[in-house]
Amino acid sequence: MTDKLILTDDLFIGAGGHQATYIHPIDKSKCIKIPHTPDDGDVKKELRYRRICKDKLENSQLITKYFGFVDTDKGLGHVFERVLDLNGQTSKDLKDFLPTGEPNEAELKNIKNLLINFKTDFLREKIAIVDTDITNFMVQEIAPNEYKMRIVDNIGTPVAIPLVYYFDFAAAWKCKRYWNFLVDWLHRHYPKVISEELYNVLKV
Repeated sequence: MTDKLILTDDLFIGAGGHQATYIHPIDKSKCIKIPHTPDDGDVKKELRYRRICKDKLENSQLITKYFGFVDTDKGLGHVFERVLDLNGQTSKDLKDFLPTGEPNEAELKNIKNLLINFKTDFLREKIAIVDTDITNFMVQEIAPNEYKMRIVDNIGTPVAIPLVYYFDFAAAWKCKRYWNFLVDWLHRHYPKVISEELYNVLKV
């Protein structure tokens, strides 16, 4: 019988509607997500997607890697890749990354490159996501002033027969639909960041 991992308060990263996230106490490159309830449907949905589409997700540039479960003092936890910036700190989610005021030229350039590259990767990989909550996307600094989007939550679909798991055309259709939802949302809520010109470039 293995000892439980102890998750102290200083390891806490944050909490969402379904899970609390902690830095792995032994391996700082990983994090542990603890569901608020043992039978959380959102967690089951993601694990089902990862299991069925394992081969597809193996080389994903967007989805964080999953390493299995572990016993902790806060209950059963699931171990994932931790999204880290160059400085070793946890990356910001897209909500915290986007400026709330008037963006400067450098910020606009970084955001434009980030979203255009994300569009390319997302449409190529045809990842199934449930909603377009921008806190589900992390912005990882991979080089000085160079960023990459990662998807960390609300992955999969709750439908009983998930056609998007088995049929590429269904996955592509759903992916384009959700991408346009995301671009529309960003254009409405961040009009100073997502100009009409950039909006037209991003739409599919």
